[in-house]
Amino acid sequence: MTRLVQGLVAIALVLAAMGARAQDVVVEASVDRTTIHENESFTYTVRAEGRAVGEPDVSFLEQQFDILNRSTATQIQLLDGRTQQVSEWTYQLMPKKAGQFTLPPLQFGDVLSNAVTVEVLAAADSGDGSADIFMEAELEPAKVYVQSQAIYTLRLFIGIGTGRAAMTPPPVAGGEAIIERLGEDQEYQTVRGGRNFRVRERRYAIFPQQAGSLAIGPVTFEAMVIPTRGFSRVQRLRSATVDLEVLPAVVPPPELAGASWLPAASLTLTEDWADDAEQFSLGVPRTRILTVAADGLLETQLPEIELAAATGIRQYPDQPELKREVTAAGLSVERVERYAVIAQAAGSTTLPAVEVPWWNVRDERWEVARIEPRAIDVGPGAEIDVVAPPATPETETAEDPAPANYWPLVSSLLGIAWLATILLWLRARTGGARLGARRRRARTPAAATSGRRLLKELRAACAADDAGRVRDLLLDWAKIELGPTPPGNLGALRDRLPEPLQQEVATLEAHLYGPRGAAWSGRRLAELVTDLERAGQSQAKDAKDPLVPLYR
Repeated sequence: MTRLVQGLVAIALVLAAMGARAQDVVVEASVDRTTIHENESFTYTVRAEGRAVGEPDVSFLEQQFDILNRSTATQIQLLDGRTQQVSEWTYQLMPKKAGQFTLPPLQFGDVLSNAVTVEVLAAADSGDGSADIFMEAELEPAKVYVQSQAIYTLRLFIGIGTGRAAMTPPPVAGGEAIIERLGEDQEYQTVRGGRNFRVRERRYAIFPQQAGSLAIGPVTFEAMVIPTRGFSRVQRLRSATVDLEVLPAVVPPPELAGASWLPAASLTLTEDWADDAEQFSLGVPRTRILTVAADGLLETQLPEIELAAATGIRQYPDQPELKREVTAAGLSVERVERYAVIAQAAGSTTLPAVEVPWWNVRDERWEVARIEPRAIDVGPGAEIDVVAPPATPETETAEDPAPANYWPLVSSLLGIAWLATILLWLRARTGGARLGARRRRARTPAAATSGRRLLKELRAACAADDAGRVRDLLLDWAKIELGPTPPGNLGALRDRLPEPLQQEVATLEAHLYGPRGAAWSGRRLAELVTDLERAGQSQAKDAKDPLVPLYR
């Protein structure tokens, strides 16, 4: 009985392992082009990651396509310490007629690939096929707005053996233009005048930089021609020149006065948050992500997002991230901007709307991509940990509250502690005695000693460039020096400090709470702390004998 149980367990483990292997298989089918002509070839590829069982059954292909060539490749990859088998089956297909066809899923055991749809157009004009090599060039569209995109497509037809081939990029005459190559060349077969030709198709995105008429081309191709008979020879030929009409920029309407010229086929503006955007706490940063995505532009054309001022909110930008993708319609680009959003006051506030005006080249009209205002509630602050520093200095989008009374700090920073002592004493003698007495009772000798100790620790932390420690010590010092309602975060502390301390605290805050950034130096802040220590020593001495300075 024991052996029978062991055998059943072994069989179950084998079946489970086989099921796990089957589930690990991922099969994907793809084509190099989804739109072709009926006399052009295209490539159909099936890729299996994992131990695929058997060969794909592609007999259905022969109903609508001629299989010109087929190949198989298998390799073993090492991924995360585990080996994985990757197999690829490649088929070069020639359609038998025009129409829209769906290549159904292929089955590998219990796993199915995806279906692929291709559109086969009627055969293009084949010409007479008398030349061994020739080129065709087209421009779409033939009329564009300045700085918008036109797609230049060059097709090289080769009906003979060649070697050492080279092709120049398309030149532009009549004005300036930015030319960007779109991906790698596509290669396929076609028939012209009853002859078979290999076609190399190359595409460019052209962005004219001034209005007027531009001439694109000719492109020069040079190669060593290798005929079936006779000697090899160098052959050079040029494509035809195509004209591009460039329209001037359109002045924005009065409600969009001052808008930048941004001609695109499409443009969107989206907002995301790296964490919960509904939960804001005083002094705790939240990461806001704004993305501008457009078709038919260069990524460098996308503008910097302008944020309106928000009461009680500061937003610190990171370096923008620019992205580019080549699509069938040309360039698709993105500009991603991240902000550390820090609430400076508890309560309700609103992040204003964000807008990006742009010109729709398809509909020929001005439009505005917009993010609606967001109302937020800010809860009480809490102790926070040091986060990654920002890449750039702070950019404020908030209105600074009115500064509070900061005479003691002004006297310290200006190095005139003696004069401040005299002025305070005179005020006490001429009617402010009661107020002075209350202040002296509030600041006990123990508090003064604690404040001096904090300043020494603060100077040491600045010298060590320990930003997190500096923040904690600044807030502890503020509890002693700026009572009875001390600030609970750096933003609130900054608003109650004079220059140049304001600037240094702002730099520290941007370093601590921004998304990413460079190293921070506490050298300047350490110098200011040294001044505070000296002022504190002078004031402590004056407190023992306030009349002494008057008689020196």
